[in-house]
Amino acid sequence: MSRVDLEQLLVILDDESRAILWHLWWHRHADIYELRSLIDNRGDYEILHRLRGVINRKAQMLWGKPVVGFEQSKTDPVTGQKVLFSWWLLDGVDVHYQGGHKPLVDIFHEKDSVTVIAQLPMSVNKTRPDVVLKNGILKVELKKAN
Repeated sequence: MSRVDLEQLLVILDDESRAILWHLWWHRHADIYELRSLIDNRGDYEILHRLRGVINRKAQMLWGKPVVGFEQSKTDPVTGQKVLFSWWLLDGVDVHYQGGHKPLVDIFHEKDSVTVIAQLPMSVNKTRPDVVLKNGILKVELKKAN
């Protein structure tokens, strides 16, 4: 899945389905309990509906194939850890911001918090961000790495 593909899919998903897809992109895989906690601990059926009936259905409409799949047992290629009974992004999704495109940004209004997810270039120094909230506008400034 390319960056453009991911953008296309995120645009047509509802907030809860986007939260699930972002989580899977961030962690590569998740069990149903992790995913359930993302959308206010709704039942397993709701999570399965979002994975199969919303995310995969819309991906199928766009590209003719699903983007998430269930594995009873799979080894995480990054950590080498054996992961049981989890949902995974298919096709080894690896999307990095390389400049030239507008970075992906999403905001989730959750029960007790607001989460901002932003895709950043790899050259960013993640230590000591300058965070300012003024007049309801959040500004996070990160210095570029040397």
